[in-house]
Amino acid sequence: MGFKFSFLCDLLSDLEANRIVKASTAARSRDPDISTIDSWFKLHRRQIAEKDTDLLALLSCFFPEKRTDRVYWLQDASLARVIARCLLLGVSRKEELDSWRASGGSDLGQCVENVMRQAENYVPNGRELTLEEIDAAMDKLASRCRFSGPRLRRQHTAVDVEDTLGPLYRRVSSRDAKWLTRLILKSYCPVMLPGKFILHKIHFLLPHLLLLQDSFEAAAGMLSTSPLNCFQPCPEPGVARLLCENAIQYLIPRIGIKVGRPDFYKARSIKHCCQMVGRRRMSVERKYDGEYCQIHVDLSQQPDCIQIFSKSGKDSTIDRIGIHNVIKQCLRMGQRDCIFSRRCILEGELLVWSDREEKILEFHKLRKHITRSGAFIGTDSDSQPRPYEHLMIMFYDVLLYDNDICLAWPHRERRLLLKKLIAQIPGRAGIAEQEVIDFSRSDSKSCLERTFARGIAQRWEGFVLKCCDEPYFPILATDMDQTFGRWIKLKKDYIPGLGDTVDLVLIGGGYNSRDASALKGIQGLLWTHFHVGCLENKNAVSQFNALPKFRIVDVIDHHSLSQKFMHLLNSIGRFRACEPDSNSAFIVQKGRTDLPDMDAAFKVPFVVELLGSGFDKPSNASYFTLRFPRVLKIHVDRAFEETVSFAELQELAEKARSVPTDELLQETATWRKRVEHKDNRSEYIVDRSQDTTVSRCSTPSAASISPSSVSPSSRQVLSTSPSFPRHSLVTHSPGTSPLCQKIQTTWERSRARPVIKRRLSSAFQDVSEEGHQRKNQKISHASEQDIVIFTDNSQVSLQAQQTTPLSSCALTSLDNIQPRKDSADLGSRGSIMMASVQDENSVSQRATSHQLHDKTEVIERNRSTVVQETGTVSVPQNPDKAIPVKICLRSPLTTIPIYIGRSLSSNLDGRNHIPETRECRVTSDACHFIDELVNTKTRQALTRSNPAAASANVALGVVFVDINRRKRLLDEISTISTELATRISTTQQEVPSKGHLFVLDWRLLKDRTDIESSRFCLRQTWKQIAMDHFHSCITWDHNLSPGNVDRLQVEAQGPAEPRYSLAGQTGMAPGGDNKVSTTIHMAWDCTMLQGLGEFLSIEPLVHVNGDLYVDTKASV
Repeated sequence: MGFKFSFLCDLLSDLEANRIVKASTAARSRDPDISTIDSWFKLHRRQIAEKDTDLLALLSCFFPEKRTDRVYWLQDASLARVIARCLLLGVSRKEELDSWRASGGSDLGQCVENVMRQAENYVPNGRELTLEEIDAAMDKLASRCRFSGPRLRRQHTAVDVEDTLGPLYRRVSSRDAKWLTRLILKSYCPVMLPGKFILHKIHFLLPHLLLLQDSFEAAAGMLSTSPLNCFQPCPEPGVARLLCENAIQYLIPRIGIKVGRPDFYKARSIKHCCQMVGRRRMSVERKYDGEYCQIHVDLSQQPDCIQIFSKSGKDSTIDRIGIHNVIKQCLRMGQRDCIFSRRCILEGELLVWSDREEKILEFHKLRKHITRSGAFIGTDSDSQPRPYEHLMIMFYDVLLYDNDICLAWPHRERRLLLKKLIAQIPGRAGIAEQEVIDFSRSDSKSCLERTFARGIAQRWEGFVLKCCDEPYFPILATDMDQTFGRWIKLKKDYIPGLGDTVDLVLIGGGYNSRDASALKGIQGLLWTHFHVGCLENKNAVSQFNALPKFRIVDVIDHHSLSQKFMHLLNSIGRFRACEPDSNSAFIVQKGRTDLPDMDAAFKVPFVVELLGSGFDKPSNASYFTLRFPRVLKIHVDRAFEETVSFAELQELAEKARSVPTDELLQETATWRKRVEHKDNRSEYIVDRSQDTTVSRCSTPSAASISPSSVSPSSRQVLSTSPSFPRHSLVTHSPGTSPLCQKIQTTWERSRARPVIKRRLSSAFQDVSEEGHQRKNQKISHASEQDIVIFTDNSQVSLQAQQTTPLSSCALTSLDNIQPRKDSADLGSRGSIMMASVQDENSVSQRATSHQLHDKTEVIERNRSTVVQETGTVSVPQNPDKAIPVKICLRSPLTTIPIYIGRSLSSNLDGRNHIPETRECRVTSDACHFIDELVNTKTRQALTRSNPAAASANVALGVVFVDINRRKRLLDEISTISTELATRISTTQQEVPSKGHLFVLDWRLLKDRTDIESSRFCLRQTWKQIAMDHFHSCITWDHNLSPGNVDRLQVEAQGPAEPRYSLAGQTGMAPGGDNKVSTTIHMAWDCTMLQGLGEFLSIEPLVHVNGDLYVDTKASV
């Protein structure tokens, strides 16, 4: 019978209902969607595995937006008319169906459910709609549209839309009709499906298979053939890894099926880029502003031997026929010196070249040379193609060469092969510009800054960094995790302060029900998109008070606005809105015809600062405006007369687009200074408040409004505009304590103090359920509130509680807090790290608990008071008299002994990622490792990273192992523990009184290539590392009573794993006749790892016990 569509609707409805659950506190630690999806697959695993279930239909209905080869020629308005005729609706019910058009109304899918609920369809058993029937109907609909893929177009027959959709709507319930409507519109919003997780649940090989064959049809076909059809769809994790390693040899690219693309990282600064690169050797390629092409060549298919795919996966061979001859010439096809004999797959960028100007032209020129399914789109205001302008292809990678799968080759080898394959033709075909930088060299950062500045000065789009020694996909390399193999994009608009910004106005708003469904979290939503305008008669308005005349140059939606801004514009805009026809405040002129109409005009326009990725000419427009605009700030205190006029906008665009050929060196030097200036700024941005008033609500103050993110997908720094007074925000929950109520008076009497804000860390997706939960846990506490802290004469000790809901309180009186006391002795579970450092999870009886912002640090100007989101705050009693301690700060991973597991040392998996500039050697011998622990030089080196541990005679060490190899892991721990116990019993050399050997997963060395960075001295850094890489801790203490300890017991994690007992390994520290017994045991508390980081901030350098330090290395 097939797979019932109602089963899929059950899942979608449950996920839609989870929106309420997600608002709860419990959802911060565990994503309810993951549990819902996992339960659904367990329930329907048998039906999915049945022969009647079509895997292609299942994938197409789960992810309709991925079927780019299907275009139905149906949008909300046309589909609503079809549905009304299919259901034979009367006048009143048809009006109710059309309520999706009303501002603030539901989307079309919800309106369909509301209408059909009034008269539910009766569907007898055995007549339920199946996914296979829906998939066949969608193929029929797509075959009638010329924008669909060639395969579907070849199936074209006389198709009546009502005859195709009518039977579907008459065989579903009202609830299922809602999801059928959204499926046709290719959007299940407000439900957002976790794609990788669902693919992994359908079949564990699907995520990998779709990388090499980016087609549901091809992937389903591969899984149905031998030997992959013998694999279980969802085996145990350990079995899945083995099967995946075995299946890699069968996952090969095929001619005629698009190969997927690697994931990209975005560099937020040169420093951030260098941190992601680590010490690798990178190819820095110029990023061209054109259209992506993946070119498949099969010489056996003459004369149609060339097939071209676009970025979306569509077959655009016919549309790009103008470049076919150039491809044949540069590949020397049909000639003796042709390098390949059968087939190849290449990647390149399609551009427009001008023979007159001898340069690559701008992106908008492509519209005149490339058709879309045989039609030129967006060229109404463009000039005719010039005879000296023509298409050009710039190649940058080769993926397949005859029978050689180049995807598994290192990038440098693929690049060498590309140079042999391509015969460059000036102005027609070329190879992307490239510069190789070895980031293990000390001057690598300077080289990258110079290259980046030169690219900006020449108006290049940016750069892409690819590792020279890594394959195209990380899954094609052994012992390489998913963080490798990804490329890094470096563009100026990714770096705060370097992008193009313009002050414009929002003069009106419109409503789109489909966009509104993705913004369900905003109450009272009236507008989902806003019209951007600029004055055409600015001089007349400012000099003669003429009636303003605005030209609409663009429309921005929720992709360009943060939710906070969207809520703000809807909240304030309702008091400024009027009907466009009754608006007498200004005149509106559309800049182009394809823009949506305004539903409301703002009598007082909003002044906004827009950030863009350069300037471009939009479709059907004769002017230039910002490309990919995002709202950076909203200026409530500015008048629209202060914004950029239309003429000034065109001047800015011309200046930003033109290359200063005569002053190129000067322009490059200027940009390099700007890049260095932005890169030298601390991770923390200091904003000085200049006002003594405060907003007590969570909404930004009217004088300065800054977004939580400059772009929807990026980590950004919150900042205020430098052109008007800045206000810090004090936020708190209702019903605060008397201490919090005292704050406003203290704030109003206090002088301004700097507020320091931290950038948010990005979380990486994981295919596994645990990965999704971990990601959710990392980002769930992100907040956009600032907590301002002032001092009085009381004594307070503060601690952040991670388990409490986030609501910020303003704090007072930190001047006379007593210094942090030494911790108690180490307990049996290792919950306290060291004598000189207080555990951050312990609470003093006199401490006052306050709920702190999870991602905010506040540091006073005198650098005597520090608040860290995860730790207790303590300040010396006399901060004014405190003298900073000088220290040459080093990363703990360069000062403490490191043990590399013997299973890793054999193939150097871990050792290759450890820096050479270490003060302690790296070893795989347990005896040598213990020698390093008791070495005097080691104790001296420890003072540069962990001064408190060194002064308390606490030994620290790190053991890197593969935690997935349980048996080998326990053997390594047993060997080290036995050697440690023997050394304590027999050695005449003094052994530190306490010690901690942290057992970590070796993949940390790959995930964090910047282990020499001083950021590893921060407690917060090790808190994040502990979540992913901590396994256990071997600890010892001379001071614990030996009465009941006579052996070392090593317990493995998990109830099903073996336990090892080493009898007779009691360690007796030498001490004459009065020997002291030393307890050695295992601890599983991941918070212990935070003890490796003894500092709360780098700038200023503040220790967890409140002491101030000065980094002598940084001050040189």
